[in-house]
Amino acid sequence: MHVFGWYAVPQSFKVYLKVDINVAAKRVFEDETRRTTERKFETVEEQRKDIEKRYRLENERYWNLYGVRKEDESNYDFVLDTTNLTPEQVADEIEEEYKKWLEE
Repeated sequence: MHVFGWYAVPQSFKVYLKVDINVAAKRVFEDETRRTTERKFETVEEQRKDIEKRYRLENERYWNLYGVRKEDESNYDFVLDTTNLTPEQVADEIEEEYKKWLEE
């Protein structure tokens, strides 16, 4: 379901993870496991442009099909900027917020 679960399962705990586009591009560019399964780019800048293009196309598709914007943070129970966090910190933050959400 990709990032669309918040719409398809409205009673779920909905999380939106954000990241600075330059950090995202660097992470993808330097991730060897992704580089073997996705298009390979020569520079981080090319990677960034591809991410921006895919993001724009996906947003257009969601709007045209369902009339929703995935980047609208009001659709989510928890929004987390992962730019300066490790995967472990992200997991810990989500778990902590999920426990709070369960108590509500």
